[in-house]
Amino acid sequence: MAKREIDAKAMALDEDWAGNNAAFTCPKCSKVFIVSQLLHKNGRDCPKCGKAKGFSVGGQQSGGQAWIEWTE
Repeated sequence: MAKREIDAKAMALDEDWAGNNAAFTCPKCSKVFIVSQLLHKNGRDCPKCGKAKGFSVGGQQSGGQAWIEWTE
């Protein structure tokens, strides 16, 4: 399983993280999707292909984490 964490201080162009919501680009199909800590407590699968899963735990400015996982 591959994993990429969002670095709040150096986000890539295809990433965004505001509060406890994070935007990811699926590494398998390139679909952009939003993950909300409040709505997706166990992460959210890519809505297009389902081959990646995004997670958002805690807020960006409060030391939280946001990451995406997928199988190679």
